Amino acid sequence: MEKQLETGNFRENNNEEWMRFALLSAGLGTWNMDPLKKEVKWDDRCRELFGFPEEHVIEYQDVLKYIHPDDKNRVDQAVTNALQPESGGDYFARFRTIGAQDKKVRWLDCKGKSYFHPDGTAYRFAGTAQDITKEIEDWEREELMIALVENSPDYMAAADNQGRFFYMNTAGKRLVGISDELDITTLVNKDLFHPADFQFMGEEVYTHLLAGRKWSGNIHVQHMVTKERIPCYADFIAIQDAGSDKIIGRGATLRDLRPALKAKQEQQKLLALLENSRDFVSLSDEEGIVSYVNPAGLQLVGLDSLEDAKRFNTDFLFPEVMEAIMQEINTAVLEKGHWSGELNYRHFKTGEAIPVSVTTMRVLDTVTGVSQGKATISRDLRQEKVIRQQQIENKVELERMVEMRTSELKKANIDLNIVNQNLEQFAYVASHDLQEPLRKINMFSALLQDKYQDQLNETGMRNLGIIRNAATRMTTLIQDLLAFSRVSRQDHLFEAVDLHKTIQQVVADLDILIQQKDAMIEMDALCTVQGIPLHMTQLFHNLLSNALKFTQLDKQPVIKIRSRHLSDLEVAEHPQLQNGMPYCEIRVTDNGIGFAPTYAKKIFVIFQRLHGRGEYEGSGIGLALCQKIVTAHHGVIYAESEEGKGATFIVILPVFTS
Repeated sequence: MEKQLETGNFRENNNEEWMRFALLSAGLGTWNMDPLKKEVKWDDRCRELFGFPEEHVIEYQDVLKYIHPDDKNRVDQAVTNALQPESGGDYFARFRTIGAQDKKVRWLDCKGKSYFHPDGTAYRFAGTAQDITKEIEDWEREELMIALVENSPDYMAAADNQGRFFYMNTAGKRLVGISDELDITTLVNKDLFHPADFQFMGEEVYTHLLAGRKWSGNIHVQHMVTKERIPCYADFIAIQDAGSDKIIGRGATLRDLRPALKAKQEQQKLLALLENSRDFVSLSDEEGIVSYVNPAGLQLVGLDSLEDAKRFNTDFLFPEVMEAIMQEINTAVLEKGHWSGELNYRHFKTGEAIPVSVTTMRVLDTVTGVSQGKATISRDLRQEKVIRQQQIENKVELERMVEMRTSELKKANIDLNIVNQNLEQFAYVASHDLQEPLRKINMFSALLQDKYQDQLNETGMRNLGIIRNAATRMTTLIQDLLAFSRVSRQDHLFEAVDLHKTIQQVVADLDILIQQKDAMIEMDALCTVQGIPLHMTQLFHNLLSNALKFTQLDKQPVIKIRSRHLSDLEVAEHPQLQNGMPYCEIRVTDNGIGFAPTYAKKIFVIFQRLHGRGEYEGSGIGLALCQKIVTAHHGVIYAESEEGKGATFIVILPVFTS
């Protein structure tokens, strides 16, 4: 009996030993939790995974303290659920622990089972814990590698030895025009190449890969939709089995060369621009050694080749000023990134000083921002300086001519004043000395006609009438000439003139003639202009008299007077007017006999008549006087007409502004 007991104990102890060995081999630790006391017992492995000291029993709440804060609530909830009968008692949680002593973070997989009394009370909760930190780290590294490959801007793909694809990243699909919906495993290498390019791949690239060698170089792939041949730089490798070194596939990385080729084309364009520039262009490194000078620059300083120009940039300057100028340039470039100014280059053959306008700037690497040296652009100023000197000489000559012309104008003004004085003397003579004999001729002609009309025959009376008519015309002519000579630009007499009131007064003065002609005068609300009131009255008196004079016998005379303000564009159409000034246009329109358009300018010439004296009275001075008045008021007058269709006289005068 004792022997049987000893045998049973041996088997039980032996089974426990085998169990511990199996758990240790699997890297598992065991734990056992009393659901009522909330105490946890675990073996050495489980204690090690949680980083606890030697104690085998610990409070459940203390265990939670060493679970990662981001996982703690989730683990506690999983334990709570497992202790509920309706859950079936199953427990699984993947979480991180932070070692109580070593502070090391570990990933654990915990599995367990709850056991319940018939009343549903849990009396045991036990399970295992396994360290999966390495698997998690390997998985994270794998995910990182996949993310790097997927987000690479280059084409990355892998295929088996028969060329069937089993992977291609997003950039690769975009490069060759493959949609995300297409199953990549349905494609083979041949689908991505033009026949001639695929022949090269078979003869050159795949031969190296089958021999286990790497291949790098330029190839073309073909876009599956557009059929465009896309230039790429490629790296191909043979994929070997890790255990046997057997070749099991091939991998490729392609870089699209189109952006680089386009950039190279732009660089070639820029180089062509520099090569054909008429200005001096140079590049130098950080030490100031020139690496490039364009043909125009070589010619400017008398160098025969680019090799001759590869020297220190200070050699292009004169020694006596070199140090000061370079210190100024280097300081400005360092602080501001550029320097601009004028200096003299040295011609290497003749020694001539060549004045140039220079801009020097720092050249930075577009990626790193590190300075790569300096670029300089210089413009030859010799011709410009010659032009400047000529301009200075021209200015001096112009000032001399202006001074001489000013002197001539002063003399002309003196002469003009003398003429004006003579004119005033003439006006006085015409007003007094000439009119006095005419008055006597008129007076004595009237006496002869009244006293001796019974003694004179018909011929004598007719001759006496001719004398009186001639004297009357002479009086009118002298008076008109006096009025014409008195009109001048007397700006100090200008004031606001309400044309509506002015023309109303003129109409009142002409009332008898208007009644005789049975004429109609139509007038709207007219402008207020800047003028001399007496001259404005004389101007419109002449225009209305003219309209009443040249009427048609079979038609009632109608005279319309309208006004409006001109726009800036309309003012600009008249060179005589000042842009930006407000102007008013007044139109005097009649339905009289009119005149041919060819006479539109001729009628304003003094003493110019379109009809004989027998047809219409007048001295031929009226319209000339109108033009002189308008001109003296800084305005414009002109006429529009057709024979038999009346005439319109257009007057443009400055508007009065307070």
